[in-house]
Amino acid sequence: MTHTLHRRGERQSLQKDYCLLITPAIGFNEKEPGLLDKMLSIMDMIEEAGPANIGSYEVSNIFDGFTIKDIRNNLHKAKVPRIRCAFSSKEKIFEVVRKIKEKNYGISVVVTGLDNEVCDEARKLGLEPHSVNYACGIWGKTEDLPGEEILELLTQCGHGMIASQLIEQQIELVKAGKMEARKAAENIARPCTCGVANVDRIESILLEKYAPR
Repeated sequence: MTHTLHRRGERQSLQKDYCLLITPAIGFNEKEPGLLDKMLSIMDMIEEAGPANIGSYEVSNIFDGFTIKDIRNNLHKAKVPRIRCAFSSKEKIFEVVRKIKEKNYGISVVVTGLDNEVCDEARKLGLEPHSVNYACGIWGKTEDLPGEEILELLTQCGHGMIASQLIEQQIELVKAGKMEARKAAENIARPCTCGVANVDRIESILLEKYAPR
């Protein structure tokens, strides 16, 4: 799930930012009988846990006018059904992982977060990570990138759907007291179709760094 690997910021902030991808393996079990029922069951687990965001290519995310029920009801339209979401606590995300493990569905589960915390929590459940991907930073003409204060929010969507100009606009509105941080966070997250932009974390950053005191 490399598009969620490049989130930036201070460790304290990243400790409240986790992503989950549930996906069958193409060429292995994406056409398995009963797969959709398993995915819908996992959707129920996620909804019960309370994600910070969730979305799908078939509709969009829950801050773009859709509900978890909409996402659930349209999952069957996907050629390969996948679930993508964000959580603001490791307790919530690993409660979902625990339930999936108990069901033994045989579906790939990918968790993105600080490596030591993710691996430690996985091992508490008796899970040994199959593989680990690391972000090695940004290479190339880094001078063309926006500043770190923008990148911290921009990298909430690894597909590049959130424009830096949108972030700048929302920051200025928050600074001027013309918009609540929560509403600005939802506006920033809205273009992230697959729903991995963590609205709780975005709100926290806006409150801490830009909201009037």
